[in-house]
Amino acid sequence: MTAASGSARKRGRGIGNLVGGFVAGLYSVPEGIGYASLAGVSPMLGIYAGMVPVAVAAATTGTVLMMSTLTSAIALTMGGILDGAGYAADQLPQAVVTMSLLAGLMMAALGVLKLGKVVDFVSNAVMTGFVTGVAILIMVGKADDIFGYDPEVSNKVVKAFDIVTHPGSWDLTTTAVGIGTIALAFALKAIPPLERYALVLVVFIGTVVVWALGVDTTLIHDEAAIPTGLDALPIPALTSLPDPSMIPTLFLGSLSVAVVALAQGAGIRPAFPNPDGSSGGASRDFLGQGLGNVAGAFFQAAPSGGSLSRTAVSADGGATSRVAGYVAAATVVVLVVAFGAVVGQIPEAVIGGLLFVIGVELVLGRLPDARLAVRTGARPMLFFGVTLVLTLAIPLQWAILTGAFLSLAAFVVASASHADLQRVEPDAAGWSVTDDIPAALQAGDPLLLRYTGPNFFAEVPSVVAQLPAPSPAAPGVLVLDVGDLQDYSSTMLKALSTYQARLASHGSGLVLLGVREHSRTILERTGLLEQIGPENVLATDPHLVLSLERGMQRARALLAELERARRDSMPPQP
Repeated sequence: MTAASGSARKRGRGIGNLVGGFVAGLYSVPEGIGYASLAGVSPMLGIYAGMVPVAVAAATTGTVLMMSTLTSAIALTMGGILDGAGYAADQLPQAVVTMSLLAGLMMAALGVLKLGKVVDFVSNAVMTGFVTGVAILIMVGKADDIFGYDPEVSNKVVKAFDIVTHPGSWDLTTTAVGIGTIALAFALKAIPPLERYALVLVVFIGTVVVWALGVDTTLIHDEAAIPTGLDALPIPALTSLPDPSMIPTLFLGSLSVAVVALAQGAGIRPAFPNPDGSSGGASRDFLGQGLGNVAGAFFQAAPSGGSLSRTAVSADGGATSRVAGYVAAATVVVLVVAFGAVVGQIPEAVIGGLLFVIGVELVLGRLPDARLAVRTGARPMLFFGVTLVLTLAIPLQWAILTGAFLSLAAFVVASASHADLQRVEPDAAGWSVTDDIPAALQAGDPLLLRYTGPNFFAEVPSVVAQLPAPSPAAPGVLVLDVGDLQDYSSTMLKALSTYQARLASHGSGLVLLGVREHSRTILERTGLLEQIGPENVLATDPHLVLSLERGMQRARALLAELERARRDSMPPQP
């Protein structure tokens, strides 16, 4: 590659970061307004989530293209929490930033503790049901803005049904703007060169048309004050900082926000791998998103998390590095300072139509995952259906926590059902595996059992029940191959200690095979190594056959020792 071509490629990447970041920033303004509206808070809190959190996360996440900002699921979860908390309107801004701080600290803590795999415990069926439910709520959530009719109903689905079944109550002008926005958005999306920019264009066109024709419909500034110029910047002030007194009320809800944000963000790393091939890992992404929230809490930002749609927009624009995130944040700053007055002129019906289109796209995007969950089996289908119904019927924070609990329960049940012991014995072909485990140890030759499955925890009782009892007639030795275990739980260690003591009381012994170095340290620290005997705890060996033979060799030697000890303890014959 010549110097000239290398320079050209660098310029191309630089332009791609500028274009990708700029487009993502453009989207952040109307979507931030829409999602804040879904949550029932000031539009500026949604816009501010596109500034500091995006820049900080861009600097600290492992996935360099990740755009961490306010998403629809976070907004709806936050809105449900705020509704349940019962705060007055003037308390909502501080409640929102307090949630940002709490959720950010939780996310960062998970990152520091290297618990990036925690989101793997939220199953695909649960997450699909939740996101599908959220998408439906987005579609119907601002039906009142689209049709200009707002019945006194709390549940969004029931409220939307009430609206569409009472056309006589619609405001015709507002309805025309809302339906026109939806039709224009789908029309623009059908034109390939404009598809990427359709939602931004529809907000611009809708605002201009309403302004030019003097259409009488509700505008954003009619519902909330929109600052302009430098006053629009989120300068920290005492009344906008997190309030410690709100922490007890918002703690559990903030945990829900963190779970939702992290579960959504987990899909970004595999979908948009780092261009240079590096991998920061899920824990690094957790830390970066958490730091973005913590910093954003002091700059009036709503809770944020990895946004798959915003990241996709940036990547499609040519983004290749963290620079795109900085450009996106700077773009939002410039737009708010220079065009804050224009933001206030956006019709509410246009935002409602925009959210309806986003909801439809989310539902369509989740259909393959929904079909997969339904066709996989009864349990995934049940989890998908239950989470979907709960998402539509109860506050979102309880829906996602219930779904996470179902996932965890399913994991525990599956782990216990996959834990097993198998007998391994030599034959003419080498070694064979069988499920035939005797009820008691036999004299004459050691018994070799191999553990297969996850780490001992919930499965311990079922595994212990399969261990053979000591024989009262003669010494026996059990060789237990624990090579599948990565770590030992206290439950497992207690069970092993009890079992070894039981064997020893009958003159029998235990040999542990395949023990890793760090696991041997745990055995030593807990006293179990001394109880079993250091010479009876054998290290793991990459050669499986040699490992089994070493274990049996040691077991035979131990059996001989036990038999001598038994003979020596017997009273002399007259």
